[in-house]
Amino acid sequence: MKLIEIIGCVLFLWSAALVTTSRGTVVKRQVSGVSNGTNAIYPRASSDDDDEDFVPYQGERLNVFDWILFRAVGKKYPGNVLLSPISVKLALVLLYEGAQDQTAHELAGVLQLPVSRSATRDRFTGILRSLKMACPEYSLDIGTRLYVDESVSTRQRYAAIIKTFYGVDLINANFSDSRSITEKVNEWVKNVTTGHIGRLIEDENSLKDSVMLVVNALFFKGNWRRQFFSPRDTHLGKFYTGTNESVEVPFMNTVNRFYYSESPELDSKILRLPYDGHKFAMYLILPNSLNGIDHLVKEINPFILTRHVWLMQEMPVEVMIPKFKFDFTSHLEPFLRELGIRDIFDDTASLTGIAKTKRISRRLIVSDVLQKAGIEVNENGTSAYAATGIQFGNKIAEQTFNANHPFVFYLEDESTGTILYVGKVSNPLQTEGSTGDEKVAVPSRFGEEVQNVAPISEIPTIPNAGERYNFFNIDLLQAVNEHVEGNVIMSPASAKLALAILAEGARGQTREEIHAALRLPDNMQQIRTIAQRTLLPLKSVQNGTEIDVATRLWAKNTLRIMNNYSIILRQYYGGDIQSIDFTNNAEQTINNWVRTTTRNNVKSIVEPGSLNADTTLVLTSALYFKGRWQKSFNKDASFVGCFHVPKLGCQNTKFMASTAKYRYAYVSSLDADVVEIPYSDGKTVMLVILPSNEKTDPYLQILSKDLSYIPMSSLLANLETSEINLILPKFSIESKLDLRPVLERMGIHTVFEMSADLTKITTDGALHVGSILQNAKIEVDEEGTVAAAVTGLTIVPLMGSDGQTFRANHPFIFAIVDLQTNGTLFAGRYVQPDLSNLSIKQ
Repeated sequence: MKLIEIIGCVLFLWSAALVTTSRGTVVKRQVSGVSNGTNAIYPRASSDDDDEDFVPYQGERLNVFDWILFRAVGKKYPGNVLLSPISVKLALVLLYEGAQDQTAHELAGVLQLPVSRSATRDRFTGILRSLKMACPEYSLDIGTRLYVDESVSTRQRYAAIIKTFYGVDLINANFSDSRSITEKVNEWVKNVTTGHIGRLIEDENSLKDSVMLVVNALFFKGNWRRQFFSPRDTHLGKFYTGTNESVEVPFMNTVNRFYYSESPELDSKILRLPYDGHKFAMYLILPNSLNGIDHLVKEINPFILTRHVWLMQEMPVEVMIPKFKFDFTSHLEPFLRELGIRDIFDDTASLTGIAKTKRISRRLIVSDVLQKAGIEVNENGTSAYAATGIQFGNKIAEQTFNANHPFVFYLEDESTGTILYVGKVSNPLQTEGSTGDEKVAVPSRFGEEVQNVAPISEIPTIPNAGERYNFFNIDLLQAVNEHVEGNVIMSPASAKLALAILAEGARGQTREEIHAALRLPDNMQQIRTIAQRTLLPLKSVQNGTEIDVATRLWAKNTLRIMNNYSIILRQYYGGDIQSIDFTNNAEQTINNWVRTTTRNNVKSIVEPGSLNADTTLVLTSALYFKGRWQKSFNKDASFVGCFHVPKLGCQNTKFMASTAKYRYAYVSSLDADVVEIPYSDGKTVMLVILPSNEKTDPYLQILSKDLSYIPMSSLLANLETSEINLILPKFSIESKLDLRPVLERMGIHTVFEMSADLTKITTDGALHVGSILQNAKIEVDEEGTVAAAVTGLTIVPLMGSDGQTFRANHPFIFAIVDLQTNGTLFAGRYVQPDLSNLSIKQ
């Protein structure tokens, strides 16, 4: 019998903050309508003899925090390390539910939580449902308790939320009797972890000044799939703790078929060891060099790992890994502070959603976050338990950026990080694109539809509201790429402006969906500040580069628009309202305005006959850009060359060429080259992102998804000036897109339905949006770029050789992952064996 045991607990110690003197009464209110926020996909095996056809999880991932916490801890401690990220997150999210203002902002940012609290609850409800799913092939127990001093009056709403969505029991206790509560907590943890953690709280005096405890416990026990290791194959061998230092330890040995990959970014091998039940697996990441562990800890991130998980191939692998067992205790406060969670530990903490307070009361703050964890790996499997409180490499030498195969490009205002245009070139000879049938989703190397992005720097910063607002740009490109074939040009800025204006007139679920897709905060004043900051550079003429934006709401001449909405539209979005008779040449009137605004580049947005007497509102947002290169291409250097088109091969097209200094980088996590081409105004650039291998992602769908993981600010910050031979095709693209199916895929549904609530625009009857159309056009030549857009709202495997050797005889990192949710239950590294456990079964 092969087995694994895993446990995790989280403990929060709340400092002496007497919230109220009265006894709190807890009322548990049931909340209905909880949905599973996960897109559960996990493999099934056809037989016991054949491993499953492994398909990585394709839904939204919530593992960025896991790896940044591990990196922070792993870099500080040179020995063995073990953490249970899910255990920590389950405790921290309970704080988030009761947090306000900066405290909530820090928790949401560092944990990379969904935009809304309802989405966060759905996400964790799905995770917990998966973890609590009964299965005879493994055992898993998870529980969370909130101990509250009898003097504290907790809010009924908070108690109802944590019970309904997180299954947390709120228990009243007498904290003045620290011995009694210490015994109760330790006994509960001991029961959940089946005795592996006997004493989470060692010193009962540490609770004397506390008023609340949050404790999470996690236990897992399972069997290796296919019984990989036989005790008779275990033998002693050298484990290198350093280049010239080694110890003798028992090694488990097998030759079997495993999913395997190699990461040049991490300079490591990656092996997947699945457990019975087709749900859990352990991944081992082994540096290629004996002393490569420091590099691995420094460089590892979930994006590189997920990318290589998608690239894994099943092949025969000779596996040798040591038996190991160790415990690890960590006080996480300094690491959480380092990562950006600071407010909960200070007097500025705002946790007013948890307990009722008086003005004379001190604030409720966290005094410590403690985790105890342990793991054992042997021939039978793994036992682990716990109790708790992008990589850029610059090519320095002269480089040639030869864009002779499909690529993605951005046109961005660097002063605000706003992307004006984003698109792809698949064939320079194709001048038009149209919306086609939805294609089958192509899995990303990093995962699909991820809305929460990790910063690339080693110590990540919390994305502010403006940065989160820009995440929509790549989300939109990703969704459009799955709906549109061939060349495409679109304007996220124009679409965002139209949606933000629409949200101003919406209420309830209608507004929440738009705000979630745009990553907008709850505070309307903050939203308007972001909108104004975004609009400011969109009206500019400087050194031959011109940018202009215009917004107009066309209202049926009998419709009464709310006065407050008209003021908001003018004051914050620079728009106006025009009354119109939709039965009298309205299409021509609107299209004439479009042509004038876009300097005759976009001829129309409304098709003849598309408006009728039933039309009440049309919202149009037009964006025009004309940019001259800061360094013009020499027309005499232009030439006709070969552009490699998927399935068609070589197609001759006109290329421009320039040799000059450009900001450039090779981005290993994208496996792409990026060059920045500046315009004459000094604040606008075009980024061209060119995959290094045209064959692995010919239609750029993987690249567009991978870009979701890199904030534009991080991408730009890693570009360096280099001498570049830049070769770029001249191209012109015009696209007419219906964004409704794209936005529905991104979570915006209600505004298109009869239940839409747009009553802040008008109270004259129910309104809903029928379609959202965007016309966009771009021309790129030796002198620069002309682009225009109008948005209108009318209501792959890698091949490897067989017989790879995975010899884990020096330090390595491992992770245990729930394949249904792709949540990291445990992540750690193994550096030194326990020399007291050298018994080998002969």
